Amino acid sequence: MQVNDTYRPVYHASVPKAWSNDPNGLIYYKGRAHLFFQYYPYKAQWGPMHWGHFTTEDFIKWEMHPIALAPDREYEEICGCCSGNSFVKDDRLWLIYTAAQPELQRQCLAYSDDGIHFHKVEDNPVLTSDMLSEEVSPRDFRDPKIIRRGEWYYCLAGIRIIDPVLFKKRQERLKQKEQEQKQENAAKVQWSPSLTVNDDSVPSSQVEEDKEALGYGNMLLCRTRDLKNWEYAGKLFEKQEGFSDEFFTLDGVYECPDYFTCDGTEILLASPQNLPQMGHRFQNLHSCIYMTGHLNMDTGHFEINSIEDLDSGFDIYASQVLKMPDGRHILIAWKEMWDRQYPTQQDKWVGTYTLPRELHYRDGHLYQSPVREIKKYRANKEETGQIPLCNASVSVKGFSGKTIEIKASFRIGGAARTGVKLFKGKEHETLVYYDAGKSAVVFDRTRSGVELKTEGDTLRYCDIDGESVLRLHIFLDVSSVEVFINDGRYTMTCNVYPDPEDTGVEFFCEEGNALLQEAVKYDIIL
Repeated sequence: MQVNDTYRPVYHASVPKAWSNDPNGLIYYKGRAHLFFQYYPYKAQWGPMHWGHFTTEDFIKWEMHPIALAPDREYEEICGCCSGNSFVKDDRLWLIYTAAQPELQRQCLAYSDDGIHFHKVEDNPVLTSDMLSEEVSPRDFRDPKIIRRGEWYYCLAGIRIIDPVLFKKRQERLKQKEQEQKQENAAKVQWSPSLTVNDDSVPSSQVEEDKEALGYGNMLLCRTRDLKNWEYAGKLFEKQEGFSDEFFTLDGVYECPDYFTCDGTEILLASPQNLPQMGHRFQNLHSCIYMTGHLNMDTGHFEINSIEDLDSGFDIYASQVLKMPDGRHILIAWKEMWDRQYPTQQDKWVGTYTLPRELHYRDGHLYQSPVREIKKYRANKEETGQIPLCNASVSVKGFSGKTIEIKASFRIGGAARTGVKLFKGKEHETLVYYDAGKSAVVFDRTRSGVELKTEGDTLRYCDIDGESVLRLHIFLDVSSVEVFINDGRYTMTCNVYPDPEDTGVEFFCEEGNALLQEAVKYDIIL
């Protein structure tokens, strides 16, 4: 497979060829951090899932290892070894993953004593929906996460909660339709991760009925002492006053859940499919969110205190966290998005991951900051003092490049828009700026390079608290832009595809005056 690396990032983890998506099994084991990920090694498109495997000693340089899991069992046919997580038991590294088929998803185990070579247990699948509750959909039960509490191993997973009677009727209709198609020698129906029942040949009334039969997105909690015998605790969500019904009637699954306690606050991560946009929140078709609250380990119920975007950019999904021996919580996510165009697909690869981020919870918000190890790779420092901006765009000597770090602070003043132009060339530029009229930071990739044809994929807004000073901490890596706003209180993660010679940086304001108080730039060199 001939790969074109034009848009390959330098200091972000990325798949060497073919296709990758969700990070799985993020864990520290035997002196290294392990990042497993969904991988289809044969084409740059989604296919029967394998588990790829990276390790790192510093979160910047990544070493790829042999495929950890491949779909070689009957229960993994069609869709493969799908997302899950990892945990340690008796000094052995375990993987728990979803064996997915179009109408059936079940949880399986594999283990390793060296952290590299894995063996599937003989009694897989070990956890199925019929062990739990009749309300758990067998077709949407995936992405398990193990939480250890004393002698108990708890499993958190994304699900749909169904009405069993309606679901049974739907299954009967599907079976009847399949038989009719066979009789008519119709084309075989192909399955994909985004399969829906919305078929033009099906009456609209039946489509709505089928959607109701599929159930609504939720999560569950179950537990075991021996990884074999499972008890169902319950579903996490019930409708709760103060939160939109949209959270409790999700037309999809809360995928890739994770749960941890950070600075004394319980945090639940998830990637809800098809969560409707609410103002400038949840702007992507599929979101990446965090919730605070309390998880009852006996009932499975999660009492919600808050729900927020994890990131306000275009390209972030399936976030996962690991706890380091030094106490840090490190987050990594897939730096792409479903149901979008992937420009690197023609280059025979798809799939990058965010710069790892250290998490802290304070003042009622989850703060993210770039992993501190990145500082070891700084070089060629350039800096500037105050520069007045008045309806102007200003370049600063030494501020350019496509693998760089920029820290800049602006006194907003009376300007309508104040910010920075990145990857600037003769025809292209990527804008990050504060819009005073909207009280929001805007990411604008309208003229960033390769045109992304998906509707609504040019602007993203991040509402920020009113402040007179805007602080931006930006990382550029060939085709990646990650923006940490006001000390990591907000973030925006986006992919852009400029021409190789588009390396300019300019600071600007429009319709008024502003002040660039100070700025510093580093090259990032591995």
